[in-house]
Amino acid sequence: MAVLTLFFAACSDNGSDKRSDAPASTTSVTQATTTTSDPTTGTSPTSAAADPTEDSDEAVLEAYLAFWDMYIELGGTPPPFDAEATRTRLDELTTGAERTQLFDFLQKNAATGLVILGDAEHVPEVTSNDGTMAVVSDCLDDQTGVYRVTDDSRVDTDDPARRLYTASLRLGGGVWRVETVATEPEPCTV
Repeated sequence: MAVLTLFFAACSDNGSDKRSDAPASTTSVTQATTTTSDPTTGTSPTSAAADPTEDSDEAVLEAYLAFWDMYIELGGTPPPFDAEATRTRLDELTTGAERTQLFDFLQKNAATGLVILGDAEHVPEVTSNDGTMAVVSDCLDDQTGVYRVTDDSRVDTDDPARRLYTASLRLGGGVWRVETVATEPEPCTV
């Protein structure tokens, strides 16, 4: 937990999102209606409602979880640091400030001989999605630790509490990418 807290403390100001373009905390859902006739009677129209944000929300959650998988994968890569390969991977799932901060974090860990090992348990939920920006809230159970490559000793302290992570994702080129991640210091429950 300490590794995520240290990393995301650098990414945020106590979990607050001070971007002026931050999306609202509600989701607007538009429904499309299709009318068909019963072929036997020619009457009795039926309506089928579709939720266009449902597929988009699924894509947002997939991108969010893929981001965490990438974070653990790249964080667990021992030195030497491959800047070009790291940038290429980060470009797939991050953008803006998150890309820069995560690159710097990974580079610093590699330079000091540290890796991140473990996993995280997620319960993500899309809290807003306007089709170009989305926000995901996740009461995350961080089961990772920071270890020295030289002797496999753990250098951080395990924190068994779940913490609320809020990520903003931006759609670009048909791909959702994590733009910012903030965390709250207080524990959360699921």
